Amino acid sequence: MIFQTVNIFFKYFAYPSAIITALDYGSIPFPEVTICNSNPLRFDYVTDGKNGDFKDIYKWANQYSSMLSSNWGDITPDDYGINKGVDRYDKTLRGRETIVLLMAQLTESQLEKASYTPSSIVRNCNFNNAECHANDFKTYYDATYSACFTFNYDGKFETQRAGSNFGLHFLMLVNQMNPKGQRLFLPTTDAAGAYIAIQPQGGDPAMETFGIGAPVGQNTQIGLTYTKISRLKEPYGSCVDNETEVNEFYPGITYTYDLCIRVCRQKYIYSKIGCADPRYGMLGNMSKCGFSSLDALLSLRDYQNPASPAYWNPETECDCKLPCSETTISTTFTLARAPSNRYTVMNSKYVPTTYNCYTTSNFPNANACITWYQQNSVVVSVYFETFDYLSLKETATYTTSTMLNEFGGQLGLWLGFSIITIFEILCLIVMMCLYAVVGSRIVRKVNPESADDDWRIVDVKGLREELDNHEHLNREQAKMQQMRLRSNATTTHS
Repeated sequence: MIFQTVNIFFKYFAYPSAIITALDYGSIPFPEVTICNSNPLRFDYVTDGKNGDFKDIYKWANQYSSMLSSNWGDITPDDYGINKGVDRYDKTLRGRETIVLLMAQLTESQLEKASYTPSSIVRNCNFNNAECHANDFKTYYDATYSACFTFNYDGKFETQRAGSNFGLHFLMLVNQMNPKGQRLFLPTTDAAGAYIAIQPQGGDPAMETFGIGAPVGQNTQIGLTYTKISRLKEPYGSCVDNETEVNEFYPGITYTYDLCIRVCRQKYIYSKIGCADPRYGMLGNMSKCGFSSLDALLSLRDYQNPASPAYWNPETECDCKLPCSETTISTTFTLARAPSNRYTVMNSKYVPTTYNCYTTSNFPNANACITWYQQNSVVVSVYFETFDYLSLKETATYTTSTMLNEFGGQLGLWLGFSIITIFEILCLIVMMCLYAVVGSRIVRKVNPESADDDWRIVDVKGLREELDNHEHLNREQAKMQQMRLRSNATTTHS
């Protein structure tokens, strides 16, 4: 019983758990959809501000373009360290990092002068086949892509039906060139299209990590499926609802494991070079890294070599825990050409008629307008593939109630032996031990006067008489058998 009791307590304090998987069905809140132009700043607007806020960006863009014109060769002048790149890849990396650090030194009001606006890029927007417009998109500034726009940031849009005909659909102008053929992209922008991030309400878009590329001239259809995860807190698990430190770096953002890793990475960068990477959240007393910190920031990029002094392993460097409640969104996407050769684009009634293929003042004819759209626009559809969603719930497999039930069962089994039974067994053991020690030396003598009444002698006499009677009967039966045999033999001779 002691062994069983100890085993029960060990099992209970191990706090075992199991994952219950279920396929549920029901209404699912429509997520936030964030869109960013692959080009962070319009080059024509940067050119307009070349003597003001965008002086450094304009100078850097021209020097980078000179490097491209020289087939990735060295250039003069080189005010931004482009020649430090040892090869084409390294020079491209330095160019992209430079524009991020230069933009980080500008305020949002300064960036707004050269950034895109919802009204200038969102066309033909509809949700659940009802028209939506630029006011339904909220602007936020990303360190890599500058102005980005979030749809359903307030959670007011809902859909009760699944399928590609329902959800969010919009046409977005990318504007890599205007109708006159003037370049509007920065020289480091090597892809014409948009980046789309899908996140639950209150999530961090993290565009440079989770953005889905949507190319120009294509209808990118993004199907969504949900997974809801529920984990147990202490003592069964180590999940958390929130982390104070993470909330300080990302105020108002729903806690996730990846968000914690990003905070850990930012702390590591700040401890090494004394400034914060603008792509990650930061505290109010941290200063953003500028161009002067480019080499130091690039020196921390070696994640793979454990022998490198810059090696950083999040599993060992970070103490991040999984969230107790989490919703993950899986995406699948397909592409189709858009707009088609015969489709004439017409602007929404909420936006100006500029670039309307029915009024072709900017183009020679409607076909030229459609061709321009195929090179400068993105069509995006975001919808639920199904309202079925996977539910993963962690539950305790050995609760206090289970432990008490098992302990009571073991206790009942052992108490099934009554106290009297236990006492009788103890007495028997004692008597057997005594007989083994002194029993062979005890001889009981018979009293001659009471010999006739001694039950042992009486029983022996009775047994002897019974045996004698059986022996007499057996002899008589044998004699009679012999006589019958002789009589039969005499009859046969006669």
